[in-house]
Amino acid sequence: ANYKPWLGMPEFPYFASPIDCRKTNQGDEGSVVVHQWDFCGGFHFLGPVRYHYGVSENQWDVAIQCLLQGMEEAKNLAEMSGHPAFLVPLYDGVTKHYDVSNPLFKDGYEGETMLRFVDQYQKHFFFQFTKDYKLAFARSLDIADYYRRHFKVTPRTVFVSKTDHLLYDVWWQTKWTIDRQLVTRHRLPWLTRISTIMDERESDGQCKDPLSCEYLLLEDQAQQIRFERESPNPIWWFDYTDQQPGPLGSEISHVETPDVDIDPTKWSGDGGLPIRLKMQTRAHFKDYAIALWNVPKVLAEHPDRIETNAKEYVLAKNTDDEIHMVLFFDLEPNIEIMVQLKDG
Repeated sequence: ANYKPWLGMPEFPYFASPIDCRKTNQGDEGSVVVHQWDFCGGFHFLGPVRYHYGVSENQWDVAIQCLLQGMEEAKNLAEMSGHPAFLVPLYDGVTKHYDVSNPLFKDGYEGETMLRFVDQYQKHFFFQFTKDYKLAFARSLDIADYYRRHFKVTPRTVFVSKTDHLLYDVWWQTKWTIDRQLVTRHRLPWLTRISTIMDERESDGQCKDPLSCEYLLLEDQAQQIRFERESPNPIWWFDYTDQQPGPLGSEISHVETPDVDIDPTKWSGDGGLPIRLKMQTRAHFKDYAIALWNVPKVLAEHPDRIETNAKEYVLAKNTDDEIHMVLFFDLEPNIEIMVQLKDG
């Protein structure tokens, strides 16, 4: 998922395009369902078990904290998306030591100590998680059958991942495991310039490692959009509607989104927590999207009372019950977007 030509595929199962299996089918007659074999869409990777064994240095109480946060994010994933969500963890059992999962810890691989660790992993997954969550195990065929029975097109999926133990989760990231460079910081400033990030990413192989300790992923039939806290502008944008092959065949459509400085008011005032956001840009962009982070929780409590001049809004949350909002609208210079609660 981190390298061309796969960079930009959906992170969650989808109906495949007959033109390019890496993109979603744009019609409503799809029958082939695809998922990436290596789902690492969140900080809290649920496998392989040898990674957890090495990264935790055979400390189950450390590894289980990562797994628990992964399950909580999966629970949020299903709730926010409004349909059953599918995660595809890797599983490998007892295997030899690999440098990619902590080269400084080499004790007990293929031995009794790792066997005990794997036994704890298996029992917790199969017996404890199935008690604590609405969790079921499925084959790829079962997932495909579910999609064909319940969806006409690829459904929208909303996913938020947040870490408070980055130095554990860093082992799932490509820039760290290959180059030993940690690119993730706590948060991105509000006025982060997206064109600069794109230039740096293009010169460095376009790895998709997270740039902040929390991100929001929204994907559907038409696109995949990713935001990093606290930047309101999208860090990634892949367009699935552009499917016409070029001289060299098809390619993933990475959208270069414009630079937009957003001047916000505070969430305060009369009329039910109004906020106004003025777009300072020269660009025009149809169906642009921005993210507002940690908005007042009352919005989530009364979504039927939200009033906005945006075309659409999507509410999301993290495992700390903070609420985020994605707004879709047609971007143009100096346009103002308003959000507020109507009187109850």
